[in-house]
Amino acid sequence: MITRVFLALLFACGAWVLQVRHDQSIRDDDFERKETQPKAYNRAKQKVLIKGLTGPLRKIPGPWYTRFTNLPLKWATMTGRRNYFIDDLHRHYGDVVRIAPGEIAFNSPELFREVHRHGRGFRKAGWYRKFTGYMEANDEDCALFAMLDPRPHGQRRKVYARAFSKTEIRKHWEDEIREKIEFAVERMSDDAGVDARGEVDVMKWWVLMASDVSSKITFGESFDNLHVGKKNDYIVALEANAKAAGISAEMPILKYIPIPALRKLFSAQQSTLDWAAKTVDNSRKTGSAGVGNIFTSIFAEAEKEGGGSCNLSDMVLTREARSFIIAGSDTTAVTLTFLVWCVLARPQLHAALLEELRREKESCGGVDARFASDRLEQLPLLNAIIHETLRLYGAAPGSLPRKTPPGGATVGGMYIPDTAVLSTQSWSLHRHPGIWDRPDEFDATRWLKEGGMSDEAKAAYNPFGGGARVCIGQHIAEMELRCAVATFFWRYPKARLAPSTTDESMRPVYFFIINPQAHECRVLLS
Repeated sequence: MITRVFLALLFACGAWVLQVRHDQSIRDDDFERKETQPKAYNRAKQKVLIKGLTGPLRKIPGPWYTRFTNLPLKWATMTGRRNYFIDDLHRHYGDVVRIAPGEIAFNSPELFREVHRHGRGFRKAGWYRKFTGYMEANDEDCALFAMLDPRPHGQRRKVYARAFSKTEIRKHWEDEIREKIEFAVERMSDDAGVDARGEVDVMKWWVLMASDVSSKITFGESFDNLHVGKKNDYIVALEANAKAAGISAEMPILKYIPIPALRKLFSAQQSTLDWAAKTVDNSRKTGSAGVGNIFTSIFAEAEKEGGGSCNLSDMVLTREARSFIIAGSDTTAVTLTFLVWCVLARPQLHAALLEELRREKESCGGVDARFASDRLEQLPLLNAIIHETLRLYGAAPGSLPRKTPPGGATVGGMYIPDTAVLSTQSWSLHRHPGIWDRPDEFDATRWLKEGGMSDEAKAAYNPFGGGARVCIGQHIAEMELRCAVATFFWRYPKARLAPSTTDESMRPVYFFIINPQAHECRVLLS
């Protein structure tokens, strides 16, 4: 399958170049129907050349080829290396770099705040519509993630805010979250017991746990993946959808290539919406039966607001349902996977964490006491480990593209025309050598009081995004992370990495969400 997809990509690259050349030729203002195709093509080439040599972004630092083509960036994106590609450019050219003819990447907390500050007029770029597949939709008909206009986005987010608040999550969902985490951790020993080498893939169980938590909170009914021990068809389709979305956002032409592997990949987009529609309907039924979930809370808040401030049609709710499950499943699971790897690879850190957990157990009643989220929130080392994992291996560390407002804008003293797209990726911001001491080294102690972290480093830390667009599910994710870390390491104090789990197998690859290259993290539990 990989070979077929790779050949399809090569074919698509050539087809895409032809498509771009054709599009450029027919967009030429002076194009006349009587003009021959070779002449039109030559004029298009001249236009690209002139724009690259004289355009307003020509003085922005960057490789010469980024004046004329975005193919290197697209290739890096399609092969899971976009984050590395942009980071390499920052290390070579500095904090402001041209990564494509109309796209600039920034790598400083000040510029990040300038672009993402409310009221500055930098809207989400059209990439979000391409990624979600809502190209023809009005803003009000999109999921929250894909809304470009800040006004309707703010209205809808206000309706959602209470349901996703820390107080509401802790009040209604802490017991459910903890129960599923404890069950997932116990199921890990079942896998290890039947494996010839006594190993378990912890990533598998984190994915099943996170998807069950997301479905229970969102719809009021769990997928029960933990009981079955494998992903259901919906989660499999969602994972395929995430890959398809990233590919189609870069090269839509791939949708039309008659290769079964690609057709199957892209069909996942519609099947996930079909699934989501069923789960929304189920959410309404469970809500009317007195079983709470996020959507029933949202419905109640919408009624309180009068119902007219935002569109909550069945189509919108279906799109939101798919978005919530995607955002709440692989992201949490990936972070936990990298965290387990980082801790088990550092015996001293592992021992220190176990000691902190032992003291916590003693202070709240002994070894049989259950971990409580409000107390875990106060544990210095546990939270430092989570912060450091999110710094280096946050699940979505890629670009956050923003469109320059009409008339252009001045950012960092530079005039940026309104045709440009600006972005900042936390992958680079979290590794900036001018901000972080030993930026590529995993060092949880930097987050402790004695670590002396600078204000600039604190400002640069944004694993959940920034400004008015910060991840709405942040409090759910943080509760899951704290409880899962405490539960796993307390249950398996002698856990260690399996020989197959290496720096190379855990090397991140990026397709909107990062994953270990091996797509697993094998561990010996005793």
